[in-house]
Formats: sequence, C-alpha cells, structure tokens
Amino acid sequence: MINGDSYNSEVILHFADLPTNPERETVKNLCLVQPNDSILIAQQRIRFFREEVQKTHLKPIIIGQPKIDLDADVKYHPEISVTFQQSLISLPKGKYPKTARISWRLMEETSESFTFTKMDAVATLVFQNFFQNNRFSFNKGKFISWYISPLDGLNLQIYCLDETEAERVAKYVVQAIGKTWQDKIFKITKPKRSNEIIYEPITILGKQKDAPVWRPNITVNAYKASINVWGAGNQEYDLIGRLRNGQFFPIARTH
Repeated sequence: MINGDSYNSEVILHFADLPTNPERETVKNLCLVQPNDSILIAQQRIRFFREEVQKTHLKPIIIGQPKIDLDADVKYHPEISVTFQQSLISLPKGKYPKTARISWRLMEETSESFTFTKMDAVATLVFQNFFQNNRFSFNKGKFISWYISPLDGLNLQIYCLDETEAERVAKYVVQAIGKTWQDKIFKITKPKRSNEIIYEPITILGKQKDAPVWRPNITVNAYKASINVWGAGNQEYDLIGRLRNGQFFPIARTH
C-alpha cells in the first residue's frame, strides 16, 4: 500500500495550488488518510483523490519502455527529476494542466554507492531550491534550449517563452546543483512556426474537441520531485518530503 505520509504530502501539495475555501478544505480532508483509518477506508480516500480530484484516468497515455525492462538493458546513475505543472487556477473547467520536467544525474554515485542518507541530502537540496518559500516557476513556450554537460550529469532540454527565460532557467538549475555554468555549451533555437494560432475545434469519434495547442505560452510551477535508481524495480522515490510542525523532513520513502 502507498505510504500514508508520502500520499498525504501529495494531497496537501495539490490543494496548495489554489486559495483555501471551505468547500476546497472539505474535499482535501476527504482525501487525507487519517491515522485511525482502516485499510478499506484509506483505499477509498486514495481512489477518490486519484479518480475524482486528479482524474488520473483522463491523463494522456505515455508510450515508452517500462522501467524494469530498461534496467535490464542499461545501467545508469541515479536520476533526479523535478516535475512542473500549470497552475489549476489558470485553466478553464475540464482542462488538464500542462507539465514540464527538468532532470539531472548524480554522476558521482551508482546504485551500489547510493544510500538513504545521501537521498535525504539530495531531497533537502531539491526542496530548498525548488519548493521552499515560493515554488520555482518558469514561462514555457516554443523556444528550445539545450545545456549538455555529461560530466555534470546534465542533458537539459527546456522549452521556454524566449531566449532570456531559457538562459535564466538553465543557469538556475546548473547553479542549484552546485555546478559551474559554461556559456559555450548553452544553445537555443527559435522555431518559425507560430504557437499563438487558435485553430477551429475538431471532431474526434463524433465529439467536438479543442484542437491541440502547439507549445503554448504558459507558466509552470514546481509540483513534485523524485529520484530514479537503477535496479529498484518499477519504482521512483518521492523527494518532496513532508512538513511537520513547521520543520522540513526531507524524505517520505515509498519503499
């Protein structure tokens, strides 16, 4: 079963995206797993959160290779990922928020050398740089920037509003993880295609839907973070942690 503290921290973070009001607070409390809940009640709360609040059954299908199969083919260094998400308050009803992802690898570590103590240190760094106080955010758009430095574990590809924003975000990530910025390896391209054209609705399987928007200009905020460790099976470790009595506890383990 999902770890209660890890799940509850995810619920709290989800509802922190909008101002508190009585109705929203009631829904949040329905989702939170309580200490005295039975397994059946806890499962019902989790199912309600996933299906009625997050609507995970409506998420897009991701086509790729299962982690357990990839682990059998390729051995890799631990990878940290910070996922960003569009603010729910900026979306029309029924629209699903767009996301972004920034990741890097711990080149000085392997699965054999990595420990939970080291994971706690990584979680603290991620929390302090991307979640503490105001969550880190950036303006996403059609510009594509690259910052590739294999020795530093960086293979950044970031979609941003313009060149200035792209450089700001890349520099922030490089400096946040304690690496030295190198101007010469930062590259950026500006596609000629417009991302501001509003297309007519389309009909799919007899139902009218909005046409997909190509690389829209949106703002995304740090939403969650995890670490992918080779050989750990179909599992990533949550790095968000939890807040207790105003103190940050850096890791909520899901193993």
